[in-house]
Amino acid sequence: MVIGQGINALIRNVLLIFIIIISFSFGQEIDSTKIKTPKKAALWSMLPGGGQIYNGKYLKAGIIITLESLAIWKSIENGKNYNHSITNDNTNDLYLTDRNKFAWWAFFVHVFGLLDAIVDSHLEPFDPIMENESSEEITIDKEMPPNGE
Repeated sequence: MVIGQGINALIRNVLLIFIIIISFSFGQEIDSTKIKTPKKAALWSMLPGGGQIYNGKYLKAGIIITLESLAIWKSIENGKNYNHSITNDNTNDLYLTDRNKFAWWAFFVHVFGLLDAIVDSHLEPFDPIMENESSEEITIDKEMPPNGE
């Protein structure tokens, strides 16, 4: 019985803390100083996935960091294989082609991350507007002119 009472008290305390935390999140207006700016997003995007981290899109940041790192790694590996290859056959050309291909992929992923971060920061103020608009029913009141037309 003592263990059951301890668990009930723990659940009650956790729920109380949860309710207190949630209550602070309601009723607050958007602070204009906390709105994400495209300029800061572009500056953060100089690091792979930095713009997504700035915008709070952590899953996108992880994907972009992984893809860009993989492309850079494969480009470096193919460059090393090209430099250490002694033969002059098609294998050497394949290393060179793959090195350039992965370097281009790294560039494209980086530019995609930059553009995505800028667009996300531009659209960030619209998230609360879209959430409110979809949850409320919009009605249009049309007034009748005095002569009944």
